[in-house]
Amino acid sequence: MSVVSKKNSLLYSLFSRVPVPYPLSPASHASTVDEVVGRIQKIYGEMKEVQGKFSQTSYIKDLDKIERYEGEFFMKKPSSMRWNFSKPRDEEVIIKENDIWIYKKSEKQALKSAFSKDAYNHVPIALLNNFGDLKNNFDIKLIKDDTLELTPKRRMGFINKLLIEVNSTDFPVKTFSVFDVYGNKINITIKDVKINSGLEDSIFIFKLQPGIEVFDLNQ
Repeated sequence: MSVVSKKNSLLYSLFSRVPVPYPLSPASHASTVDEVVGRIQKIYGEMKEVQGKFSQTSYIKDLDKIERYEGEFFMKKPSSMRWNFSKPRDEEVIIKENDIWIYKKSEKQALKSAFSKDAYNHVPIALLNNFGDLKNNFDIKLIKDDTLELTPKRRMGFINKLLIEVNSTDFPVKTFSVFDVYGNKINITIKDVKINSGLEDSIFIFKLQPGIEVFDLNQ
C-alpha cells in the first residue's frame, strides 16, 4: 500500500468515531432553553477534568452501514482529550492543544495532524469541549424537556445539527447525536463518569514506541 493510501485509510477510519458527572436537577420541570442550558453551563464551569466510558453507534448513509464501538475517554481543560477504543476498533485518539494523534494498534501505524474545527466531523465527541459555551457556539432549541437541538453558528466540518439528551443524575450530557450534511448520523452515550479525579498530564501525551510507522500530515 502506498504512503498516500495509508494516510487516506487512516483518515477514513476517523469518520465513524469519534469520542463526558455532577448531580443535575431533573429536567422534567424545565420549560425554557435558558433553564436547561443554565444547568449544563453551571456543571461545565465547575469541571476541570472528566473521564468515563462511552458507546458509539455510527450510521454511514452511502454504505447503508451501522458500526458500533465502545471505549473510555479522558478530557482535561482547556484542550486535552483522549479516547481509547476497544476491539474491534482497537485505536487511540489523542488531542492536545492543536495536535491530534490517531494510533491504529493492530497495524502499528500512527497519524499526526493539526486539529481544528474542520475535523469535528471526523472526531465528533471532541465537540463536548464546546458545551461550556453553548449559546456562543450554537443556535439552540428545546425540542423536549430533556433534549436540546443545536445548530452551529459557524462552520464545524460537515455538521448540520446536534441533539443533546440531558442527564438527570450525573454528567449533564447523557446522549449526544451528530447529523451531518450527507445524511450520516453518530450517536454517543456517556456512562460511568468521574469528574475532577486528578488526571495526570501524561495521559494526553502520545508515546511513540519502536516499530510504529508514523505519517505526519503537518509536513
